[in-house]
Order: sequence, then structure tokens, then C-alpha cells
Amino acid sequence: DDRDHFGKKRLDLAGPLMASIFRTKFQQLVKDMRGYLHRCVENNKEFNLTLAVKNNIMTAGLRYSLATGNWGDQKKAASVKAGVSQVLNRYTYASTLSHLRRTNTPIGRDGKIAKPRQLHNSHWG
Repeated sequence: DDRDHFGKKRLDLAGPLMASIFRTKFQQLVKDMRGYLHRCVENNKEFNLTLAVKNNIMTAGLRYSLATGNWGDQKKAASVKAGVSQVLNRYTYASTLSHLRRTNTPIGRDGKIAKPRQLHNSHWG
């Protein structure tokens, strides 16, 4: 039971991460639209779809997550994954490939264990 084996690694890929942001922002959009609809019914006003849909909710949420790398809701800073997205390093072709192939292992700063930082035999292929 080797936890450093490459076959046992589980990666958080871009699709599910983007889907989670989209899901939370879409729920926020539906909640805002529902509130607008209730206000329209209470005040006997006509429902205007262009006023109900705030177009910047989705855009701002996805832009914030991609720009900062803090994956999660901006207001709930405690439950945010940090360092998810990074600017791609394009100094040389080799550095670009190296940057694309990196994975992040969640090891605490106080952990001075050398084993997770060493190259495992399964990493060679």
C-alpha cells in the first residue's frame, strides 16, 4: 500500500472544478431571479427577464477563480482551495512542459518528511 505510487494519484481536473463554480453561481443566479420574481408579484409589476438575469454573476465568479487561483466562493474564504490555477510558464519549451506536468501534493509546511518529495519508480512510466 504505497501512497506515493502514481497509479493511486487522484487529480482534480479542470472540468469538474469549473462545473462546481458554475453550479454555485447558477444557484446564486436562480436565487436572485426568484427574489426579483417575488418582488414583481408583490408590487404588481411586470416581470422583465433582462432585469431579472444579472449577466455579471457567472462571469465575475469564473473570472475571480481563474485569475486568483482561489477555487470557491469569494465570500467563503475558509472553504477555498488555494493555488488551483496558475499562469503558464513559457520561458522555454522545456519549462512549459515541466509546468504542465506538475501536480500539487497537499503536504503541510511543518512536515519535514523527505519521502513524498523524492521521485517514485512509478513516475518514470
